[in-house]
Amino acid sequence: MRFKTWGLALSLMAATPAMALAGTGANAFAATNSSVSLQQLEAQHPAMQQQLSYGSQGQWVMTLQADLALLGYSQVGPMDGIFGPETESGVKAFQSAENLPVTGVVDPITWQDILSGFGLAPAYTPGEGAPAAAATSLNPQIIDGRPVIATYHMIATAYGPSLQDNYPYGPVDAFGQPLEPGMIAVDPSIIPLKSTVYVQGYQDNNLPSGGFEGQAMDTGGAIQGDRIDIYMNASSGVVSNFGIQPVTVYVLGQ
Repeated sequence: MRFKTWGLALSLMAATPAMALAGTGANAFAATNSSVSLQQLEAQHPAMQQQLSYGSQGQWVMTLQADLALLGYSQVGPMDGIFGPETESGVKAFQSAENLPVTGVVDPITWQDILSGFGLAPAYTPGEGAPAAAATSLNPQIIDGRPVIATYHMIATAYGPSLQDNYPYGPVDAFGQPLEPGMIAVDPSIIPLKSTVYVQGYQDNNLPSGGFEGQAMDTGGAIQGDRIDIYMNASSGVVSNFGIQPVTVYVLGQ
């Protein structure tokens, strides 16, 4: 219902296949290490700002196809800039080989592991940023006494009570109720509104450690597809520090 703003200001650059960057790989990798945050890597590597999935088209898809082909995933198909079944097959094969969630969606974590194959970034390590792979292997059936009816690996941002974050409706959810901690904004075509959810995998001292149970009560113009926005009753500075993080969202039954 309202416009949600991103926690980080990300600038887009022209797409450049990793093969073209290989010559600078040593210098780029020297500036990174396993302690570099996902947000910092996204700022360094524009590819990580692009979430691609079946049906995506354009230069970034061509970059993806070229990179996967160079890494040995020939099933990705021709470098035509069209994310079709062959490209999806190549992405899933790569994710499976790298012990990532096999979603077929190219998210920042998948991009990070692709870039690591060219020495441009450290390989993603579960537990540093979000235990997405670990969450998949655990696949809990019950959380807080409720059955898990769906599991999603998503990208999360945060928003607060400020007018900037909630223009023009003010700090209310999609139903006109005051925003409260535990509420998240979702794409209702993915997670139905009023669903009870459990969110984990983030790293933020201002949210419950290990995860929290909440409600999908809000929407936003930028919150589409595998993406959520977590409400934080905090200052703009605290909210913006959350940045962009991979999370696992469990939709819970009764």
